[in-house]
Amino acid sequence: LGATCRHGHSLTHDEDFWEFQLWKQFGLYFTTDLSTVTDAFTKSNRYPLKGVAYDPNVQGSREMSVIYSSEFRRIKIERNGKAEHGPFRATLEDILPPLLVSLPVHEQCNYLWNDPDRLACQDGVDEQCSARLVLFGPGIESANTKMLVRNIVNTKKRSSTFDTAEFIKGLPGGNGSGVRINYKHMYNLDLMCLYSNSESIRESVYLHRSTGRLDPELNRMLVKDSSGKLVIQPYIVKLLPTLHALVFAVDTAVDSREKVAEEVEGMRKELEVMLESQSKFHLSTPLLVLACRSESVGTNYFITLQEIVEGLQLMKMKSPWGVFEVCCVNIRGAEKGLDWVLHHLAKRRRVLSFQRMHAKEKRELNYHRMQGH
Repeated sequence: LGATCRHGHSLTHDEDFWEFQLWKQFGLYFTTDLSTVTDAFTKSNRYPLKGVAYDPNVQGSREMSVIYSSEFRRIKIERNGKAEHGPFRATLEDILPPLLVSLPVHEQCNYLWNDPDRLACQDGVDEQCSARLVLFGPGIESANTKMLVRNIVNTKKRSSTFDTAEFIKGLPGGNGSGVRINYKHMYNLDLMCLYSNSESIRESVYLHRSTGRLDPELNRMLVKDSSGKLVIQPYIVKLLPTLHALVFAVDTAVDSREKVAEEVEGMRKELEVMLESQSKFHLSTPLLVLACRSESVGTNYFITLQEIVEGLQLMKMKSPWGVFEVCCVNIRGAEKGLDWVLHHLAKRRRVLSFQRMHAKEKRELNYHRMQGH
């Protein structure tokens, strides 16, 4: 309709319309401009807000609406399964890519993969390769929300969303090991978890909340350098260049609203240590924040999305990020975050592949020109 009708074209390209639809259907506020993040909390909207995301490499709310649609998932599954299509279906797939995976090369071409094997996996088709995500933070260790990991990787509860395929090896010593998950039959992802200590120690540490998690004697992920500054352990730093995205889980339940500032400040310091180590590799790694809660746990107050975004100082980050509310019992909300970050990574792989193909063609053209002289 947008290709044949002027009014239809103006409607389908109206960002305000797609912003409203994205918020109404999926509870998500999306922006490509950091200066407009606060609109998520100041705009009046009768529909509940369940997520906020910033990504300058996505065209806008229209593209986000597409990747959450059932039609997008069906096309991805058919491509991965190499299904037979009719001529109309083939024509449709020729039209959709500019919207689904568009290639705006500006800024994206600066993205570099350290691991050349990552290019072997295009669009999640190769069963032997996947996006590497690391899950860490107080949300996977809290007594309230630690079931998040179990409900994702539990192979006895296979579903069309999280299908655990196999265990994966990590670095020497076992660090970075995890599971490979076939996510919605659209993407493969390697999910690794980083815990601060053994379960018995973790549960006692979490009683002290933020203060205990920042103690290197209790949190084995941390160590102090010669200047006394908290840094990530060297063996974990070796893992960082191989990662595609960071997933930071937090427990949003607090005893009272007066404790929100203290709790969020502890989360910010813990996340900051990881981001500083990651920044040394000059990678624009997306950050996915899971604001976890368990409805079965009684609490006086849940930390809001606004308090998390502002408290973690995400509006100062140049890398893409997203914050999504997640119910740990049924994992509702995690899918929206993973849909976004995995689409983001697949899109960047395509951009880099396109860039390399273009560079190769340019070299061949220059070679033939030299031969002509």
